Amino acid sequence: MSFSRKAALALTGLAALAMPLAVAGAASASTSTGCTVTPLKPVWDHTNSSGNKVIRYDTKVSCSAGRSIEILDERRDQDNFSLDDFEGSKVYDLRFDSADTVTVSVQAVLPDADDWTEGANTEEMYHAVGFQVTPDNAPAAPWTNWDDSPMVQFGL
Repeated sequence: MSFSRKAALALTGLAALAMPLAVAGAASASTSTGCTVTPLKPVWDHTNSSGNKVIRYDTKVSCSAGRSIEILDERRDQDNFSLDDFEGSKVYDLRFDSADTVTVSVQAVLPDADDWTEGANTEEMYHAVGFQVTPDNAPAAPWTNWDDSPMVQFGL
């Protein structure tokens, strides 16, 4: 096999490995029993009085009338060589007497959790949500699977 053919095959293999990373940037949404929940990408909100960056994690919630929803929102730091780091969680309990769309959010200090193998000057943050809907006069639906926001890299 010629050098150029070997190089082309190697590049094709690298592209195939990188493809899931490119697709992972899109936010996903789940729908269950008249509600849709979308975790939005984390954004820098401000720097606190201690000089730490504070990140805001927004979640868009749309529900039909007559629904109660419990949302578990977990903040995570993406790691390349190990399980992602859990950085905290927030539970939202919302009631929709009429159809509406709201955005709920939580703010948290940007952690400094990566070692030299991950890039010591940045953190790769995202959040994941799962939820359960209870319609009026009906049993609660099962909990949804986790949906991840896009990952955003923040400098320390």
